[in-house]
Amino acid sequence: MARPDLFRSVFGRVMLSSLFVSLLSTLALFLVVRNIVATDGRAMLAHEVDTDLAGLADIHVSGGADELRARIADRLAVEREDGERGWYLLIDGGGRRLAGNLDRWPAIAPEVSEARFVALPNGEPMFARATRLDGDTRLLVGRSNYRGQALLARLAIAFAGAGALIALLSLAAGHFAARRLRRRVEAVNATFDAIRAGRITARAPGAGSSDELAELAANTNAMLDQVERLIEAQRAVSDQTAHEIRTPLMHLDTRILKAMHGTQDEALLRTLEQSRAEIRSVVRLLDSLLDIAGTQAMRGDLRGLVDTNLSDIADNLADLYGASAEELGIGFHARIAPDVTLRADPMQMTRLLSNLLDNAFKYVPSGGTVSLTLSAGPHIVVQDDGPGIPHTDRDRVFERYVRLDGAQGGGHGLGLSLARAIAQRHDLSLHVEDAAPGARFVVQPEDDR
Repeated sequence: MARPDLFRSVFGRVMLSSLFVSLLSTLALFLVVRNIVATDGRAMLAHEVDTDLAGLADIHVSGGADELRARIADRLAVEREDGERGWYLLIDGGGRRLAGNLDRWPAIAPEVSEARFVALPNGEPMFARATRLDGDTRLLVGRSNYRGQALLARLAIAFAGAGALIALLSLAAGHFAARRLRRRVEAVNATFDAIRAGRITARAPGAGSSDELAELAANTNAMLDQVERLIEAQRAVSDQTAHEIRTPLMHLDTRILKAMHGTQDEALLRTLEQSRAEIRSVVRLLDSLLDIAGTQAMRGDLRGLVDTNLSDIADNLADLYGASAEELGIGFHARIAPDVTLRADPMQMTRLLSNLLDNAFKYVPSGGTVSLTLSAGPHIVVQDDGPGIPHTDRDRVFERYVRLDGAQGGGHGLGLSLARAIAQRHDLSLHVEDAAPGARFVVQPEDDR
């Protein structure tokens, strides 16, 4: 049985779904942690900026503008060990810079002591707060966010690595789990394949465990046990029915035969002979029905099948029907390839060929032609140049009790139905084609259709 591809397999989709959920969970966790870290980093920057700004404002109150400019210069002269950089700007009412390392006032309102991230001239973010001192003097204090950005970058790298590791672990765990589950499901499917191949005693393994697949295996085995019992019961009923009906009919035929030996009445003899013919017809009907039912019940059952030389069977039938064809004035041709073999029931394959030949001879008038062809495959063709079969009847002729007009002799319309049942039991197909003129019955492997 071919395995479906990754996206069509249930186990593949489960594995991919678990991988997707793992990655999505990792991404969600990263976003949450990133937001927490960014919020805490902003709070730390705000606290540092606010503390520095409040100190400078106190210096301005106590020491005046000159002292404030001196303290800003002192701060700019100090290099911080953490790599952060301070930004300052002190301007008067006319917008003239009095101190600081910024060239222009960013878009931030000192009137309300606004605090937020603003962009430096080089595009880097800076957290700043601005306030108004006495008069129109304005002061801005800011801090770069190198530490926060570096922390977020390290956090992203760490989560990316963790996500990759989680993905690999999820794939590995999912692969091994899916492979184990697939093996158990394939074991159940293999059991059904074995049943279809004729091993009716095959059973699914793993029924002794305690999970859902074990329950599936147990239910499968219980169902197969019931199917096997039903098949055996059907066979027993068929055999018993055949015995119970055939035996009284044969006893009746024997009594009629004795009665015929004890009378010289011609009219009575004709009536008794007709009764015997009807009894034999009923027995043949019963045998045919039982053969069809039994053959259909054994479809896929390998018991009783042996390596069979179909060429030998066809040769024997060709000799038999060749002699009959001469008496009927019908041309008969056989083209039989040597050593065509099939694992089959020899008696049933003989019955299949003889039923097809009987049907051909039945519909071909004197002077017509019937041919039998056997080639490797096996491919069997029985063709005649009789009236043929209308297209609308080509499926119906294989149904039970169907007899088309023009048939010579009696019959119950079961020969082709039995032939198809035999073909299907051996994984063969049987269909009819237009031979123009006549009909062509073709038997070939199911896969060749």
